[in-house]
Amino acid sequence: GEIRPEDGAAILACERWRRKEQGERNGLWRRLGRTFKHSPAEWKRLTAGIRSGVPASLRGSVWYACSGAATKRQETGISYAELVKAGLELQNEAATVIEVDLPRTGVGEAQMQQMRNILRAFAAKNPSVGYCQSMNFITKALLLYNEEERTFWILCSLVEDVLPAGYYTPTMSGLRSDLKLLDSLIGQYLPNLKDHMQQRNMDLSPITMNWFLCLFVNTLPVEQSHRVMDCLLHEGPKVLFRAALGILHLREAELLKAEAVVDAYMILRAPFGTAADEDGGLPLASPATGDLLSIMYGLWLKGLSTDTLLQLREEHLNVVGAEDEAHAARKEAFRKEQQATRDAAAAAAATDVGP
Repeated sequence: GEIRPEDGAAILACERWRRKEQGERNGLWRRLGRTFKHSPAEWKRLTAGIRSGVPASLRGSVWYACSGAATKRQETGISYAELVKAGLELQNEAATVIEVDLPRTGVGEAQMQQMRNILRAFAAKNPSVGYCQSMNFITKALLLYNEEERTFWILCSLVEDVLPAGYYTPTMSGLRSDLKLLDSLIGQYLPNLKDHMQQRNMDLSPITMNWFLCLFVNTLPVEQSHRVMDCLLHEGPKVLFRAALGILHLREAELLKAEAVVDAYMILRAPFGTAADEDGGLPLASPATGDLLSIMYGLWLKGLSTDTLLQLREEHLNVVGAEDEAHAARKEAFRKEQQATRDAAAAAAATDVGP
């Protein structure tokens, strides 16, 4: 079940298909067979190989191909060198935050410069996104298997194409929608945990937000997080939900004993990690046992397809949009109220002075 070098054509077909279409099963076999001459059996073999583990020696090439980075590099009308130059000249909030975050990433000076080039080039290419905290950790993981320029194009494909829109924008509308979607999936697949959370008014979104923003690279042990990345780049964002539900399933017995969100944090901050938080020395739950990938693709999650998620995501996006509109209306009403107060004060002052 491992990926072999001769699978390269199928992998490239995979990334070309993903960049042309949205969704997983919307006529996939017909489309794939007509366009790329690959049979369902070949696709299933590729998927099984990636899920069972991509060898480290091939991981960089698989990530580069599956993500769509090769095509993105060809289609972008500006070179990486030009984007790096533009990025290093930036003097904005994104550039400032990147410089603050880089020393916190835990890399040496040489790799830090590579990350600076990548992140600033990304900010120059995507001014509407700029930079979002967590991109540094994702970039660090990608750099383990690819040289600098390839890492940049993989990052671009991840944010621009693979993940839903709005994950790293100022409003984070896509991320907020997916957190609501995850909450509804917990109710569907882990109903006892959902009831427990509701009864104790426990909101896991501060924890799960970090999972999704960092794509689990800060949550799981290195090899497990990279196996999740293997699947994410091949199958798309449904993998994030499978990973999240898998972790919650593994720790459900302990979570059902939690009385507050801080208890859940101790369990979920590093579900497969060590017994102490490296940052603050806080005691964490003992590491979970079990194979996360097996749980992610177990029969208990049968039916959790991209088509299903796309439909549910649209519903939650509408809710998030309504929330943003209400927030904007409140903000505008407050602005008008403040302006009216200032105008009244100015008018009163003018009356007091008089002719």
